[in-house]
Order: sequence, then C-alpha cells, then structure tokens
Amino acid sequence: MVSLKTAKSGIAFPSDLTLLKQVFDRVRVEEGIPVGSEQAERLSVIAMELFSDGEFDEAALYERLRLYARL
Repeated sequence: MVSLKTAKSGIAFPSDLTLLKQVFDRVRVEEGIPVGSEQAERLSVIAMELFSDGEFDEAALYERLRLYARL
C-alpha cells in the first residue's frame, strides 16, 4: 500500500496520484473498461471526486470505485 501524505487542502501529491491510478487501472481492467473510453473517463472523474471527498484508503477507494464502474 502506498503511504499517503495528503494535505487537508485537497492537494494530490505524487503518491496520491500513484495510488489513484493503481486503483483506477485495477478496476478498469477487472470490469473490462476500454482505455480512453467514455466509461473510463467517467471512472477517472469519480476516482478524483472520491479523493477530493476525503477517501484516501486504498481498499475503500477500490470498493467504491468498483461499485461505480458497475452502474
């Protein structure tokens, strides 16, 4: 798991972006979402929104993003 050093200001540090990309890529592949598709774009926006809302835990991000991918 990536160690996060997230500022309360909502700034995403490189380690945060690495975690978000890893979770996004994992969900995208598992759900069969094509790279560059509209669904992939929507999923990436949701990942950033979850982060902005204070979700920094890898497992929680994964579970929540996976649920959104299935909508």
